[in-house]
Amino acid sequence: MNTDKLPSVIRKVLAYRRKSRVDFMLSKVVVANNMKVIDIGCGVDSRSFDAYVPENWEITGVDILPSERVHHQHPSFSYIQQDAQDLSRFTDHEFDLAVSIGMLEHITDEPVFKRIVSELRRVAKQYIVVVPYKYCWIEPHYGVPFFPLLPYSMKLAVVKALNLSNQREVVTRDPDYINKNYRWLSNAEYRMEFPDSTIHLLPTLETIAITRTSATIAPNNPYATNPPAIIDSDGYYEY
Repeated sequence: MNTDKLPSVIRKVLAYRRKSRVDFMLSKVVVANNMKVIDIGCGVDSRSFDAYVPENWEITGVDILPSERVHHQHPSFSYIQQDAQDLSRFTDHEFDLAVSIGMLEHITDEPVFKRIVSELRRVAKQYIVVVPYKYCWIEPHYGVPFFPLLPYSMKLAVVKALNLSNQREVVTRDPDYINKNYRWLSNAEYRMEFPDSTIHLLPTLETIAITRTSATIAPNNPYATNPPAIIDSDGYYEY
């Protein structure tokens, strides 16, 4: 979603929410100065993650976007155009932290999904994955309560009627568009893919953070101000 034309007060609210999300994510892992981080599916700009982390962190962004579309402002950001299925250029645990925000729900091909997850888990000592999940109360792409649970025909009808995410035309041309581009897993399904993880419900309740940490989180972690909200069962914002 392009927010440049939104009123400034809304842009400030969205920025505050994104910063709060990053603070929450980082409260669940071990942080330090000069962290080496890989951002898998980094997107076109800094707003999802690196706008809110220390400037002395070394951030490597990985995405399939052409480099001319990627404009991150973090002073220690570097970009590699690369399919995340193959991160063999990086050694095991080369990074202190891997992050992936709002990407995995778009990987609908099961073998591709598994290869990306395997590489994400391999290249870093810790990881944070943020995704909407099957039972999210407001689906962040479409802004509809419990959208992932609706019958597919109803999903199409609602998207067409309300032009959600400006997708009326595309789902009219390709009725299978949603199935091709979105996949919502339950917490139990995500735990099977990330067996060494803990799953936290983010405060806004529509996304989960799947994390693995390398050690006990230190009391002086500057981000550790959020009480844990760990999900043990399956129980409208932009990325």
